[in-house]
Amino acid sequence: MKLLFLGDSLVEFYDWQARFPSHTVINAGLAGETVAGLLANLPRLLGRCPDPGRVLIMIGTNNLLMEDYAFLPEYERILTELATIIAPERITVTSLPPFEADHLAPSAIPRMNAGLHQLSLTKKTAFLDLLSAFNTEAQTAAACFSDDGVHLSDLGYAIWSARLADTL
Repeated sequence: MKLLFLGDSLVEFYDWQARFPSHTVINAGLAGETVAGLLANLPRLLGRCPDPGRVLIMIGTNNLLMEDYAFLPEYERILTELATIIAPERITVTSLPPFEADHLAPSAIPRMNAGLHQLSLTKKTAFLDLLSAFNTEAQTAAACFSDDGVHLSDLGYAIWSARLADTL
């Protein structure tokens, strides 16, 4: 199956092909990408993978780091556009991981993830709850991150990719 990964550096910085060798993986993650950027780049990215068997999305981290909490309408437009080329149930929305940033309120990521989950339900896509996975499968959620508190550690990627494997 052809897997199209869309998102930011959390997607870009992992070797998804090595993790899923029986699939053809197109890693369209881009460091610094935002929801608006992904929406603008979507036609070009879909051109790289015209007939995906599954689309996996992880986007929004950079929005929160830039204190942009109003990205859900653009995220919805991404899902709407994707649904024109692939059945919604073959799209997986991944929640934001519990990363740390000084300016974020403790409730910010859970609130945004609740919005992403609701959007996923509305659009009939799959939803992967990375927040609870990190909180339950690691000794501490912090162990899932590199020293910068935002990018994932090997453990973080192992947990995420294992959860994704369960959905494939």
